[in-house]
Amino acid sequence: MSPLLDISARDLLVPLIAAPLLGALLCVFLKRRVSDYVAAIFAAVTLVLAVGAIGHVFGDLGATFRVPLGTLPTIAGETGPAPLVFELSIDALGALMLFIVTVIGFLVVIYSSEYLSPRNVEHPVTEGKGRYYAWLLLFLAAMVGIALAGNFFQLFIFWELTTLCSWALISHYQNEESLRAGFKALIMTAIGGLFFLLALVLLYLNVDTDPFAFNALSRVSPGLQTLIFVFLLIAAWAKAAQFPFFTWLPDAMAAPTPISCYLHAAAMVKAGVYLIARTTSANYGLSYGVGLLMGIMALVTIFIVVFLFLFQDDLKKILALSTIAHLGYILIACALGIWGSTTAFQGGLLHIAAHGCGKGLLFLSVGMLTYYTGTRRISELSGVGAKLPLVALAFFVGAFTIAGVPPLAGFWSKFFIISGSLELGGLGAVIAILLLIESMIAFGFFLWVGHRVFFGKPSAVVDQVEPSMGAMQVVVVVLAILCATVHIYAIPLVEHIPLGM
Repeated sequence: MSPLLDISARDLLVPLIAAPLLGALLCVFLKRRVSDYVAAIFAAVTLVLAVGAIGHVFGDLGATFRVPLGTLPTIAGETGPAPLVFELSIDALGALMLFIVTVIGFLVVIYSSEYLSPRNVEHPVTEGKGRYYAWLLLFLAAMVGIALAGNFFQLFIFWELTTLCSWALISHYQNEESLRAGFKALIMTAIGGLFFLLALVLLYLNVDTDPFAFNALSRVSPGLQTLIFVFLLIAAWAKAAQFPFFTWLPDAMAAPTPISCYLHAAAMVKAGVYLIARTTSANYGLSYGVGLLMGIMALVTIFIVVFLFLFQDDLKKILALSTIAHLGYILIACALGIWGSTTAFQGGLLHIAAHGCGKGLLFLSVGMLTYYTGTRRISELSGVGAKLPLVALAFFVGAFTIAGVPPLAGFWSKFFIISGSLELGGLGAVIAILLLIESMIAFGFFLWVGHRVFFGKPSAVVDQVEPSMGAMQVVVVVLAILCATVHIYAIPLVEHIPLGM
């Protein structure tokens, strides 16, 4: 047998973290085209390692593969065993997240090689590529770490690292707008990190054995369980830009568009909903009240941002508001899971993948649009489809995916969520109706935007466009294919993710 076939999933977990970290370190010292190649190589290595680890998970979908790395030093006077705090692991939920993180991370690196260039009409770039790739690969490593975290403590370490990386990348252009946006994102998400830390402290003080395990909430009193979960929920709200923390994400559109794509499709904001999905999956007995709180706040967030759609002229900010709403969908699905709907919970997990591909495609299509025209304002654009037909196709495929048009992946995730809501009846049925209303409004709005931007007579900025073929075109084609197929990969995984073990 080939030695490669003897490699276990455990053998791949540490290299999965190490590869992007090493790439980030090297890129610090590199410039221009050399950094393009080095970043692409290390992102590709990370993806290959991830595929290998995911393959082992598919070989035994009910298993968890673990690599213990160390314990917390024993505190003076402590009589019990030191808790395990450093551990990498992968199971079905981790494999779902890892796939999105590494695939979209690799595609963003490839896309960036062309996007960050002097030919970019909106933001011509002649320097700073090494710094950009260093932070991007570190961001990739942090998100891989979140997907592979074996307990809350380990997840918290990488969670804070994503905050640092997002601040640096949002601020990449180093103008006043981007510096303000990066600082705002840093402050608001760091507030959430403090609540995460408080939850860890409460677990450490109240759970005797393995206090940082994902299922540790099941081993505390009901009142304390609710308090800890609410602290984790506040952390998730800040990270996932939910009300009242949602304002940082539209401002973060000052970042380079590939970074906006990664923030929305696979990183940072997805870390927030992943925390809640992981906690909901691992703990039984979570109260109806915390589910109600999570569901109400998600619905409030969804309809606030849908209202804000009507006042936007900036395509990237529209996409940012849409992301906030779709993260609300995932949190509602987790709330419905707490109330007992496995179907809705599975739909929410599936939506992590479906929305990731659809929103990634939308951002990268808008990135191509601004690359060629220099603007992302709806009022300045029309007739783009005649000049950039691939951009038009990518935009509509992405929009139809997140809207839930069959047979694209978003249809299946929304179908599961709404079916699970109706299964519960009562308040669940009300939620289903509200989600359908939001879907119709958002779908209609995206159709209007698409018609306004891509049809009609080319505007002045569009008329000057001279399209070319390169890495960006290849990336959007791959993402469009994933929009139609990612659910085939994801559904077997979500069917094996337990609800309240």
